[in-house]
Amino acid sequence: MDNSKKCAICGNELTRYGNKKLKDGILCRDCVKLASPWLNDDDYLARDTEAMKKHLEYREMNKEKLKDFVEERSVKGKYSLYLDEDTRQFVVSKRKDFKKDNADLLSYDEIEELSIFEEKYSDEQEGVDLLMDIRLSNPEIDNICFRINEFPGLEKDSEDYKKTLSLAFEYLNAFDGEKGIDFEQTEGEKYE
Repeated sequence: MDNSKKCAICGNELTRYGNKKLKDGILCRDCVKLASPWLNDDDYLARDTEAMKKHLEYREMNKEKLKDFVEERSVKGKYSLYLDEDTRQFVVSKRKDFKKDNADLLSYDEIEELSIFEEKYSDEQEGVDLLMDIRLSNPEIDNICFRINEFPGLEKDSEDYKKTLSLAFEYLNAFDGEKGIDFEQTEGEKYE
């Protein structure tokens, strides 16, 4: 049998769409669904089969640890931030049922940098998107980056832009005072 047409992890036949390339093989779409949603194509390409197996084991352990997570505070948006202040842990999830979704359970101590920045929506259209970036020291996920605005391409002077910027600072302020992380608005299009 041709192993190039089989998943490097589970051995299932590869489908036409949804697969991800690894250093030494291909991950099928079913195994991709088990991986962290925060992995991008470069993250997959940087891993070999053994590293991907380790990542999927981490995800299984995450599912068990998430059972004990208690949401004490949250910031709701397109992506919501849920915090357990007693254990100093948090999750970011697009879904309300983050436990069923197996959202990555992360520690405040893993945060290296938090920032908000603007990104031009497209070259053809006016408008910007506001994004949140959380840089991490986690061995399986090095950053979480997500669009804060519900719909792409905000006009800078619009009411939606102002509301989205306010929500962005709610995300940052949720961590205020943790691990000595300080935030300030900087000149230009990046906020930290």
